[in-house]
Amino acid sequence: MILQKKTQWQVVLTTLCITMIFMGGGCTNKQTQNIGAPTTTHAQAGQNASMFVADNSTFSNVKVYSETNGLVWVPLEETSASIDFDLHYVGDSFSMGATDPVYSVKVNQTQALVGDKPIELPQAPRLFDHKPYMTTQALSILMGTPVNWNAQNSQVVFNPINDSTLSEQQNASAQQSGSSTEQIQSLSVNNVDKSNLISYAQNFLGTPYSFSSGPYDSTHTFDCSSFVQYVYSHFGVNLPRSSQSQAQVGQTVDINNLQTGDLMFFYTPGRFASNRIVGHVGIYAGNGRFINTYGQPGVTFTDFNTYWRGRFLLAKRVA
Repeated sequence: MILQKKTQWQVVLTTLCITMIFMGGGCTNKQTQNIGAPTTTHAQAGQNASMFVADNSTFSNVKVYSETNGLVWVPLEETSASIDFDLHYVGDSFSMGATDPVYSVKVNQTQALVGDKPIELPQAPRLFDHKPYMTTQALSILMGTPVNWNAQNSQVVFNPINDSTLSEQQNASAQQSGSSTEQIQSLSVNNVDKSNLISYAQNFLGTPYSFSSGPYDSTHTFDCSSFVQYVYSHFGVNLPRSSQSQAQVGQTVDINNLQTGDLMFFYTPGRFASNRIVGHVGIYAGNGRFINTYGQPGVTFTDFNTYWRGRFLLAKRVA
């Protein structure tokens, strides 16, 4: 009789367990993670970790997720802040940068952008608890520097972004009179009247700055590179969208030979290993000033003073 009761209870338990499996549960005490994006792998419960850029601590008690296959998922918000970038999102698209987008990714898509250049990620970004996450592997590819997980100390470690190679490539392409220069020049129907260009740019003084701004005609805002792109497009010169890509077209100009209308490129302090990569762009307006946008008050004239000379990288002539 006791054996019969045990058998009946076993049947009940087995039936209940099968029912739970079909309903999306399971015979386990594990709690399902609140993952906003579909996935074919299952992350373990989140754990608290610290974030470092080299030996400098940037965050503690950051939630990361690991998988049985060794992948570790890191939050994009804290990653961006760790390298002093802003994080901007529209829907499921996310951009990181200083005054314009440097890295752009989309949830569930492996294609990403560095500036205007498309790259392929080993894993697509995902949402955990409605926040964007990327694997350390994907971040390493996106940022061009190792991002490592120290399991013993629960640390995410970012190597400082060594931009010296990027800077050398940037300057090398800048000094060539190859296809990129010819392409920009061919888009200019006539020689652009630079005084007219600056006069047109002045029409937008005070226009609000917005990181990763959308098209001006719909947003009525700019970031640094969208402003430059918009002004030049009015005169038939079609520039790339990002400051990094804009720095790779046109003809290099020496700092002592600046002319009205030349594009001026600057680095952003405190972000990279050598601080030699483009992070901002403006248009030289003559008389030791350039017109640009960042923060408040939006589009404005700025003196090319000692501070900005210290941040200056290169200038390009695109028309």
